[in-house]
Amino acid sequence: MHVDLQNTEQSLFQDRYRVAAQAKVRGILERVQQQHLFCSLHFAQAEHSFSSVLLPGAEPKELLFDLPIDFPAALALPADVTVLVRLDGVMTGFRSQCLQRRDDMLQVAFPQALYQLQRRQLYRVPPAISDPDEVRIQRRGASALVGRMQDISIGGQRILLRQVPAGPLPRVGDVLPAISFALRDSPLITVSASVCFVSAPQADTLALGVCFLDLPRPAADLIAQYVQARDREILQVLGIGLPGSSGVFREKKTSLLRRWWRGA
Repeated sequence: MHVDLQNTEQSLFQDRYRVAAQAKVRGILERVQQQHLFCSLHFAQAEHSFSSVLLPGAEPKELLFDLPIDFPAALALPADVTVLVRLDGVMTGFRSQCLQRRDDMLQVAFPQALYQLQRRQLYRVPPAISDPDEVRIQRRGASALVGRMQDISIGGQRILLRQVPAGPLPRVGDVLPAISFALRDSPLITVSASVCFVSAPQADTLALGVCFLDLPRPAADLIAQYVQARDREILQVLGIGLPGSSGVFREKKTSLLRRWWRGA
């Protein structure tokens, strides 16, 4: 599984982003179907993802996806599948089972829950492997810290400390006079921040969530440009919103999707 998919799944499939009410899940998926949004289907047994769209006419306990033209005949079903889609700027996804091929469709079990990551203006993206990720943190009345950026948005970032600091640990509400970091092709950015959350120390590591305070416009522009660039890169890797990678519009007179798209 590609590292960007791993990062996306780790970020998305958390309890705080879980939508469990079945009526709401169904409503969200109906919007995905009605807006003809491209979904990315991921199977552990496959080397790459498949782009498809949700089709109408499914039974209450199932979903129907248009069969991608490059879907491998050798992929054994039923199989676990992860489905990702961008709805109104929000990364949305679920895990389920792809039950069988049926004519020109894939039958997928209706998910028990669905996950939605965040609002458009707060896209949170992980740095690429080749990007700088070191973060230096100045604290009031305590030693400075050095960590690694795990993800960033225009509102803040998540930082992993490889070593639990000696002395007082950061606490929620602490104001950090300066945190310094660089992004791809950017100068050093130094801003103040507050601690939004602190994880319990595990195996000598500690995770911090920080919210930027009084973010200067030049720094905000650099962060926004980087987040937008990384978001595009991740979508390309995941195959979301790229119709050229899908067999959705293949020339088959009997294609259910083509008839549906024209409103027949």
